[in-house]
Amino acid sequence: MDFKRIEVIFLIVFVCLNIFLFTSYKQNQHVETVNNDDISQSAMVLREMRGDQITVPTLATKVGSGYYLSSGSSQALQNASQRLQNQRYSFTNNRLYSRLVHPISVKNGKDTAALKNVLANPRMVAFGKHYRYSKLFSTANRLVYTQKLPEGDLYDAQGEIIFQISNKQIVSYEQSYISKVTTLREKEATITEKQAVLALYSNNAIANGATIKWTTLGYSRLLDANDSSVYIPTWFIAVENKNSGNVQIKRINAFSSVLMKASDDANLSSSTSN
Repeated sequence: MDFKRIEVIFLIVFVCLNIFLFTSYKQNQHVETVNNDDISQSAMVLREMRGDQITVPTLATKVGSGYYLSSGSSQALQNASQRLQNQRYSFTNNRLYSRLVHPISVKNGKDTAALKNVLANPRMVAFGKHYRYSKLFSTANRLVYTQKLPEGDLYDAQGEIIFQISNKQIVSYEQSYISKVTTLREKEATITEKQAVLALYSNNAIANGATIKWTTLGYSRLLDANDSSVYIPTWFIAVENKNSGNVQIKRINAFSSVLMKASDDANLSSSTSN
């Protein structure tokens, strides 16, 4: 047996193993350094926020995931509306506006219960089962329902129902609906709730003395192009002004941490009353 050859082979294996272990060690050291830097930077920003007397709840650090979604123009809502009864309705820019012939009486705290059967009836509301009640975006005089997608809830003017309440009666509603939703890319990681709030502060979008009331993650429109719209995961952050008591709803791109422009939707606007 050629022992010399075996010694050489063992030597080569030993050297390769040491190189591999050394490389792995350096990589782990780098990851640990990056993580420590992120933690240190987050802690520093939170201290600055406390110094500005901004009230921040406990923020989650769980990483989520989502997609780039696309939806083209569709006549689905117009076609389905032909079956509607006991209401007078019209369309403006693909948005349905309806006034009920017989208003629906509601009791205090029972508004959504009164609408359960209405949403389940396609002769009262088209695609009603495709929407979910959103307490966060609702007020005393209007109930907001957001469209449900397989990938998550859509918080956008293009997929919602808003019921108007007057004198303890639901008198009218407006509705929009998107269909034929497709994914444009593979699933990607989203930033955490904590990262979203820190990004909002870093963009000077939180005034001194403000309070973070709530946050929620859903899909919203990124852009419109060629009769299609692109939607992305978005962090919605409600910020209450200390002096006025008004609540502003800000949006952070959950992929890039970029502050998004104010929504053009009345119920998801950047300035709403508390």
